[in-house]
Amino acid sequence: MTEKETIKNQVIFIRNTFKEMRNKTERFSKDRDFNMSNPQLFTFLYNAPVTLSIAGDGTVDETEIAIIEKLARSVDVNKTVNLNLLEIMSVAPEPENCMTNEEFNLRIGSELLYLSRNMNKYERDFIEGIQSLLKFDKNPKKDGSMTSALNKLMDFVIENNAGKSKGKELIKVKDYKKRLGLL
Repeated sequence: MTEKETIKNQVIFIRNTFKEMRNKTERFSKDRDFNMSNPQLFTFLYNAPVTLSIAGDGTVDETEIAIIEKLARSVDVNKTVNLNLLEIMSVAPEPENCMTNEEFNLRIGSELLYLSRNMNKYERDFIEGIQSLLKFDKNPKKDGSMTSALNKLMDFVIENNAGKSKGKELIKVKDYKKRLGLL
């Protein structure tokens, strides 16, 4: 395969993967008027496994809200998507009228909370959206990989949530991890 063909295949892969991610989150984005750029979509899906862990028992309690609030304060599109990744994403078409990164950073906590509370409506979409995101992970078994980071993020939520239904959540999170391909 020539270098030109390799580049063409990479561009097709990136475009198709972003198209999949966008298709899977379209219903949520429309329901919430949450029009994300590609870097914002990447960042949102990267943090969405938290909502699966939280929604595992079907309720969102005060501890889980605190976890979302803490996470939301640390989310920043510019920190999640470095320049190299931004350059790679630039080949995928962007939707029109996307929010600014500042607006995204302000809204992500409330959107993650909404998603946690309404996971029954969006579960399949977000599992498939996260699966699409994980296609970017070329070394999923490597420590520090995206797969490893998402696995640790889900574990963090469960470890810091000592609710009455922790056992039920552990079983559900294990199921989510299997479906996402994290185990």
